[in-house]
Formats: sequence, structure tokens, C-alpha cells
Amino acid sequence: MSAYYLFSDFDMDKGFTAEVRDNLLSDIKSDLKIVFIASSPDFFEITDKYAKRYLGWFSDLGINFKSSKVIDNRMKKEEMLEHIRYASVVFLMGGPTMIQFDFLKQNELHKALREYEGCVLGLSAGAINMAKVAICTAESEEDKTEIYEGLNLLDISIEPHFKGRGNETNLNELLRISEEHDIYAMCDNGAIVCRGKEQFFYGELYLISKGKIKKVDESLNRN
Repeated sequence: MSAYYLFSDFDMDKGFTAEVRDNLLSDIKSDLKIVFIASSPDFFEITDKYAKRYLGWFSDLGINFKSSKVIDNRMKKEEMLEHIRYASVVFLMGGPTMIQFDFLKQNELHKALREYEGCVLGLSAGAINMAKVAICTAESEEDKTEIYEGLNLLDISIEPHFKGRGNETNLNELLRISEEHDIYAMCDNGAIVCRGKEQFFYGELYLISKGKIKKVDESLNRN
């Protein structure tokens, strides 16, 4: 059974929170293969830097992968698909959301990921793109909000890096979108873990639905 992890972001030095750690130790064993999928497929140095940092987060938990690969434009499509096929863990990295999704589609990685059975982790942009309905909100007045069919790995749309209920930076836009699409707004260190019908919520998260916002109660984690 596939396990899906949706992250906003974590402290660069501390890494995964205790709740996320316990779940990862349940789903991931050492001596496996992890594949990182870039969000900026031409910025190799930056991608490698963050992949190395994330491997350190896993190592701090005692999870040491037998091999790791970064999928970006240094690879041909056939090689990318093969690495996904034989991976035990796929990590969709953060960064430019739409650039990552275009990269996935151009190389038919979206099809491979929909068929993939394993552990998929998405951080920020990666988590947005995992949704059935992906929502990439505008970051400035020059940008526009994009609502599109995502990877359809699970029916949860998220807004990462949310600053909390008192922050109005993009709340009005999220409230407007929520009239048609439910959104989970995630503060950093927040996480959603899904296994089949099981859903677990950790950290500070808010459900925005039908123009209203409500904090998610962790005690309601269900299976």
C-alpha cells in the first residue's frame, strides 16, 4: 500500500518533527533507494544541495538509503522513468510549483507516479502537485493563481507556508477559492500522512472550506 506525505517545510537544521519521524520509521527502512525529483530541473547545484540536506534529515532518524538519485535535466526521460520504477521512496522537492509540474508532464513522470506503489513525500511545491486539484496561489501581484489537475495521488489540496489565522497576506484569496475547493493551509512543521483511508494531521494546519477557516484538531486523527 502506498503512503503519501505532504509537508510545508521544516527547520533546515532540525529536520523532521517527532510525529513525522515516527511515521517515517514505520514506512521506510534503511538499505532502500530514494529518488528526488527537482522543482528547478536546470539548477543542478541548488537541487543537489537540498537533496544532500534531506538525506541528512533521514540519516538523523537512522534511515540510511542504499542509493539515492536526483531526477532533473541531467537525465534522459527513459532513465528518469526507470529510477522511479525501482525506487522505494520518491521525494518531490520544493521550489517553483508550475515549473516542476511542467517538468513532470514533459517527461511523462506524472503517469509513472500515478502508477507508482511506494512511499511518496512532497514538500511545498511537491506537496501541491500531488493533489487531484492542485492550487498554486499567486505570490505577488504580477503572478496569477493556477488551479489545475495535479498528479491525483490523493484528494487533498494544500497551501504551504501558511502564516496562521491572523495573517491576511493570501487568506482572502484562499477563502475565495474555498467556495469551490477545500484547502488545507499548512504552517511550516505541519504534515499530513495518508495511507489508504487513514489520514493523520500534525502541527498547525487549517481547513479552509466554503469561505470559512477552522484549525485542524490533531486529536481527530483517524484511521
